[in-house]
Amino acid sequence: MKMKRLTRWAAALGMTALLLCGSAFAAGEQTIAVQLNGEDLTFTDAVPQVKDQRTFLPFRAVFEAMGAEVSNEGNVITAKQGDKTLTMTIGETAATVTQLGMEVPITMDVAPYVDNTTWRTYVPVRFAAQAFGYTVGWDQDSYTAILIDPVKVMNEAMEGKEFTYLEKLAEYSEKYNKGIWDMTMDMDGSLTMLGGTMPMSATAKGTTQDEMKMSMDMNMKMDLTEYIKSVSLLMGEEEATLDAEAQAQLDALAQEGIDLSMRGNMDEGKLYMMMGGSLLESAGIPKDTWFLMDFDAIFAQTGLNADWKQLMTAARSADMTPMLASLLAAGQQPATASTAYGEMKAQMEKLVALFADDAFVKNGNDYTATIDLLKLMGEESEGAEGTMTFTLTMRRSEVTGYAMGFHMAAVNEEMGTLSMDMTMSLDDKDQMKANIAMDMGELLNINLDLNAKYTKGRTAPETVPPAGAVVLPLDQMMGSSMGVIGGADGPTTIIVGE
Repeated sequence: MKMKRLTRWAAALGMTALLLCGSAFAAGEQTIAVQLNGEDLTFTDAVPQVKDQRTFLPFRAVFEAMGAEVSNEGNVITAKQGDKTLTMTIGETAATVTQLGMEVPITMDVAPYVDNTTWRTYVPVRFAAQAFGYTVGWDQDSYTAILIDPVKVMNEAMEGKEFTYLEKLAEYSEKYNKGIWDMTMDMDGSLTMLGGTMPMSATAKGTTQDEMKMSMDMNMKMDLTEYIKSVSLLMGEEEATLDAEAQAQLDALAQEGIDLSMRGNMDEGKLYMMMGGSLLESAGIPKDTWFLMDFDAIFAQTGLNADWKQLMTAARSADMTPMLASLLAAGQQPATASTAYGEMKAQMEKLVALFADDAFVKNGNDYTATIDLLKLMGEESEGAEGTMTFTLTMRRSEVTGYAMGFHMAAVNEEMGTLSMDMTMSLDDKDQMKANIAMDMGELLNINLDLNAKYTKGRTAPETVPPAGAVVLPLDQMMGSSMGVIGGADGPTTIIVGE
């Protein structure tokens, strides 16, 4: 009997010690869970860890669960999903993301490492997931890292819906991306601030070819006379006093304006710009000098390993769904594991439904979708308005024009009703009209009208400056002190045609 009692006591003490140890372990080290697209991930031989106050996940397990192909050579680890590749090095915070022919260097705040007990490679969860476009959140109550692929969510939200109207709009828009198009534009309006009004106007003409080649010449004028008088009165001065040089500059801006010319061939990644006018010359901008944006050279200057032509070729054939999905999911920070995926899907369903076929109401040849922005954002309040309209004009099942409208208004106790309205339309005669109107009470008022006309052209645009023009490469100006502005040697000057 005594032996049996002793055995019972020993067993009880052992069980108590085991429970105490287990409780102490649980209190000191909380188990981390990972949820991927609403499903809990199971880790077999390596579990998530916390290091340097960051959550790390087993590299192979998490990326394979995300559908990526993983590999490692020495200390270099690579994950590839679709057209995107992430490369990291054990013990280093430098990483690269390669997509569409562009290699972008990224610096992490913590480095991947190898756990010396399991010999598994660990990567920082937030960086690793966001590199592939995933939305990342954290549920503090359940100690759960939440990973959601917005592309998967959007595809699920689009199931069962038709988007034929948007597809027809895309076909219509392609019309202006093919062949040669000439364009003329004029803009008139005013900006009122601090009680002074600044009339402004602009004219432009240009030519595009196959979306990639272009030339444009523009002139913009602005009259600051009334505005300066108003500011002077606010400062207690009866009348603005300007010296002869300042007055000449104001007159030049109002009468001559500022000229802007552009030439470019985006297939080659080269864009030339020239700004002119006596006002700019008096400010030290060289006359008749063109500035060259050579995107390959700028990429090299900023450390981006990319070939512009390869990038443009890849971009033309790229699926825009991931970009759109990321935009729709932007700003969301899931914080509750049990509801995160469902909430994002419900929000995405509301967003994609706004442009589905059943959102458009037919009225004659027009099909209009109306969006209540405040209701969509969940910020409805008394006296506030927010709407966006999108109208397609259709004939024989083809889009022949479209119009967009945006309206926001709210009541402010001190400033009264504040509003902003924007409209833009393109009709079947290739005429575009746009208006921007903003009323911020006594603080700011803007009213701009723009009219443009597109016509089929016959002459290809000039994509380079005229022969003999002086050209300054912007990439060299970025990497030097610039002799033109104040360096010793400055950038290399190119004379077109030499």
